[in-house]
Amino acid sequence: MILGFLQGVTEFLPISSSGHLVVYQWLFGPGGPGGPGGLGEPQLLFDVMVHLGTLIAVLIVFRSDIALLVSGAWRAATGRAGEDRGALRMLLLLAVGTVPAAIFGLGWKDELERLFSAPAYVGGAFLITGTILWLSRFSGHAGHTDQAGQVDRDLGRTTWFDALLIGMGQALALIPGISRSGTTISIALLLGLDRRLAARYSFLLAVPAILGAVVVQAGESGGIPSDQWTAVTVGTLTAALSGYIALKLLLRIVVAGNLSRFSYYCWGIGLLTLVGALYGLSS
Repeated sequence: MILGFLQGVTEFLPISSSGHLVVYQWLFGPGGPGGPGGLGEPQLLFDVMVHLGTLIAVLIVFRSDIALLVSGAWRAATGRAGEDRGALRMLLLLAVGTVPAAIFGLGWKDELERLFSAPAYVGGAFLITGTILWLSRFSGHAGHTDQAGQVDRDLGRTTWFDALLIGMGQALALIPGISRSGTTISIALLLGLDRRLAARYSFLLAVPAILGAVVVQAGESGGIPSDQWTAVTVGTLTAALSGYIALKLLLRIVVAGNLSRFSYYCWGIGLLTLVGALYGLSS
């Protein structure tokens, strides 16, 4: 339940779920601080299921957007794309934004997995996340919404290059300690996207990323042992519930322009992790 809650909250708040998982395992895993790192098969399976829980949270919060995207894809496939060009444009931007993470994740899979047993590197990554979040305060107020809060005009101005840059931020976030939501939203804001569009695009971009992680990790796990069904189910549901709450909270924070406030937390946990790993708690 603790890991499920941790995954759900940190997956969407801009403080890196993977980085917190490394710190938690490092401090409380087998052998305690400095003990064996990495994800064993039972933990790998649990990680798959709590990621599934956070995916459920995204699907619930953005159910209307996802329904429009599915409808747009269907219309495009049946030759009626002109009826909903906004949805088709968003689909294409999401496809472009997904490419960098797919290439980086598959091409450097082994190297990325080794970072899960390197808390010193994770501490440094937390510091990078804090800096990225802090820089988001310089995004200004580019982008406009009409009185109904629609972002169609901003979506129309979003380019393939914008999507690629945001996607590169998502690829960077495969490194534990780099926040996916914090990095992608900050880059989107710095590129001048409207705050609502930045958050919306970031979390819709999370759907193929999380789904891909679930598929890859599920293929590496050996299935759910009969004696772990209860723990896995509770963890998944906890991740879904806490993820839903964290996602709704972050959407409000982004719109209010307070994303950079999380930089201080990331700097703090980054320094503590780095100092602990280098001087106090490493083997």
